[in-house]
Amino acid sequence: MKRTLAPRRAGLVAVGAGLGLAAGLGTLNRALLLDDLPPTLPGAMHDWTWRGWRVRYTTLGDGPPLVLIHSLHAAASSFEMDGIFEPLARHHTVYALDLLGFGKSQRPDTTYTGTLYAALIRSFLVDVVGQPAVLVASSLGTAYALAVAAQRPDLVRALVLISPTGQTEAGIVRRASGALLRLPLLGTAAFNALVSRPSIRRYLQRVYADQTLVDDALVDQHWTVSHQPNARYAPAAFIAGQLDLPGERAGGRVRAPILAIRGDQPGFGPETTDAAIAQTGGPVESHRVAGAGQLPHQEAPDRVVELVETWLGQIGVDT
Repeated sequence: MKRTLAPRRAGLVAVGAGLGLAAGLGTLNRALLLDDLPPTLPGAMHDWTWRGWRVRYTTLGDGPPLVLIHSLHAAASSFEMDGIFEPLARHHTVYALDLLGFGKSQRPDTTYTGTLYAALIRSFLVDVVGQPAVLVASSLGTAYALAVAAQRPDLVRALVLISPTGQTEAGIVRRASGALLRLPLLGTAAFNALVSRPSIRRYLQRVYADQTLVDDALVDQHWTVSHQPNARYAPAAFIAGQLDLPGERAGGRVRAPILAIRGDQPGFGPETTDAAIAQTGGPVESHRVAGAGQLPHQEAPDRVVELVETWLGQIGVDT
């Protein structure tokens, strides 16, 4: 089955663009308004106001709640979950968030951190879901899910961690690059180079084990999402390592059972091992998905759904 996915991180490409290019592309960005973006998941879109900002999410299905949390990168959005969203909704009420600064949510010029996103997810569970839920998170999003489960165990029934990590490799160069992206004109030029179609394609070709999945439609989807007003602010924090949230900073112990799912093909960036996850407190069951890369829920969605539903049944969460 041919699926598309969003990558976890993006490397900063060399910027040869001048300030004139920044101004031209900035005009294009302003023309691509969030509400003009087509739906990327089936179901109903909703807006939730958090700390005065609009956070958009999509819902589908009926049953015990399950919340999907996408990975973090320059073109991140809940579109990453398209392969598993509808199948999981056969037995659950599924919520797919666009985290603040990404996707169709508002992209304010604010200070983005890992603790901010953990707080957002915690509030979402309280204000919107309204009952304990299963969290299915990807990549750096897994760190925020673990933090919420540690801080508010009453809100989390179980955790599914896909390609889990808690930090990036943010050295001096990446921190400087993140600072560069926040500059008014030069930052816009740098970011538009980072999310150009050739740059997006090169990155996706590193993320996928199956190179045939990196087609024009996938590249165009990522390009459109990343060319929104203020799109550079949250990715700038990601590149600088400000969105990292290692397990030792999560606070508390995780009581919820944990399922870890990874592809068997190498990704890149530091991976949170099963041993490190187990140190957070929760029992861990782990699986590798054959032939999949960084985001197995997109390259092998049927297998991932099977693993999730089987495991939830085994631990007593109704499916």
